[in-house]
Amino acid sequence: MKVRSSVYAVAATLLISLPGCIKDRGNYSYKDGSPVTIRFQAPNMDALIDMPVTIDAIRVYSDPSKTAADYNHEWYVSDQLVGTDSILVFTAAAPATLPVNYCMVDKTTKVKYFSSNLMLKMASPYQNGYGILYEKDGESELAHIRYDATQKLYVDDRDIYKRKNNGESLGSKPIKLKNYPVTGVWSLVVMQQGGQGTVELDSYSLQKRLRLKDAFAGSAPANTDAVNMGFYPNAHLLVNTNGEVYPRLFSNSPVPFSMPWLNFPMTTLHGMKITDLWNSHSMATLMNFMYDSLNNRILFLSLNGLHSTGGYVVIDTLPNPAAATPYPADHVNFNHMGDWQYVWGGSFNESGSSLSSDGVVLMRKPGETQIYMQSFTMRNVNRVMSFSPKARKPFTGSSLVNSESKYIGIKSRNFIFFSGGAGNTDLYYYDMITGSAAKLFTSYGSKITAMCQSDNSLELAVGLEDGTVMLYNISDASLTLPAPVELHRMTGLGRIADITVKSGIMR
Repeated sequence: MKVRSSVYAVAATLLISLPGCIKDRGNYSYKDGSPVTIRFQAPNMDALIDMPVTIDAIRVYSDPSKTAADYNHEWYVSDQLVGTDSILVFTAAAPATLPVNYCMVDKTTKVKYFSSNLMLKMASPYQNGYGILYEKDGESELAHIRYDATQKLYVDDRDIYKRKNNGESLGSKPIKLKNYPVTGVWSLVVMQQGGQGTVELDSYSLQKRLRLKDAFAGSAPANTDAVNMGFYPNAHLLVNTNGEVYPRLFSNSPVPFSMPWLNFPMTTLHGMKITDLWNSHSMATLMNFMYDSLNNRILFLSLNGLHSTGGYVVIDTLPNPAAATPYPADHVNFNHMGDWQYVWGGSFNESGSSLSSDGVVLMRKPGETQIYMQSFTMRNVNRVMSFSPKARKPFTGSSLVNSESKYIGIKSRNFIFFSGGAGNTDLYYYDMITGSAAKLFTSYGSKITAMCQSDNSLELAVGLEDGTVMLYNISDASLTLPAPVELHRMTGLGRIADITVKSGIMR
């Protein structure tokens, strides 16, 4: 009991010795801020890369006498400080969806006030329209034409590659331009034989992603000078100046700009030298055609494999017609064309189900002017190919063409547009169905060097040696008018090497 009493006594002594209260003698100074509520007109905003976008906020001040000048400003895009003015002017270089954060800092109290969230979706102006490859002052360059549906006008851009690639030269001796889809983006392929050679760009940002010579499995072959390429859903083909064909095979959804080219060429019975790879609507069909000058024959390309998820490509001779429908007596067998000279070939009416395609070949006898047109249909049913001859008739543009003539088959319209005349300055069109006389579309003061059609076959882009590109309406109604319907004209570029439709199905 004595111990417990002692504890009580000590506790009582401590309690008595404590002061009545503990006073906080710290020296604190509180400043009243001037709160401001910050929000945006909408939580999402759309804009285009390479073009300044202006972003302002809606501000509601607790003190009506305050203005934006009473605050410092901080704008963050993807957590990076990009502006310190009250209004942000921002330019993005590549497509992306970017978070934007904004805060205002009270100059007196240094208190920060943050905005609501804003997501900035940067799209590419190069995603649609027409891509243009040209050569000026000995250098390759890129231009672009797009239609702005909001403002209802065409927008031109030029000298894009050097601007988008830190002043680097694209190269020289440009040949062709192709556009094809990869996972999440598109690739724009520039084929050229000078400078860094053929390159692939991100088609949306137009920034370089790889060089062809660095994209082979193992070492690159001796000749990587591409004259044409074909881009299909499960395989790509490269044709070089020797007429060799190199494949690139891949499965579904490959990582962009990662698929290697095989470094050994394909071959077939009797060998081959490919001098013309047809421009098919390759996303609408799993077949295409090519001309083998070594054996003077037409070969077909099949991409319809046993497994849709794996790369597959076969090059072979055309099948013989069914016994009930043989080649007519006046037709040339495309597997051995004898002494007939190949002039041009093109595919038409490719089916979306990948089952059929029509083809046309222009040919002539050596030393003769008259050209003949011979057509056929190929079908692919359960990977069994069948061939049917169609028609053969004189090509009524025979006397109009020359060795520099350009041809383009209007895919779903059964027209052939072609250049001709003494200086290759005249543009004509020919109706394959009626076979009537070729008609003059228009004439220029400069050589025609490139042509491209829109996916719906209703527009034609024409490029000239003097650096001019024109877009035309070529609908049936327009072709009946006394003068061409010109939609747009871009001038001042160098020699036009090629034109491609962007985000289209023509490869």
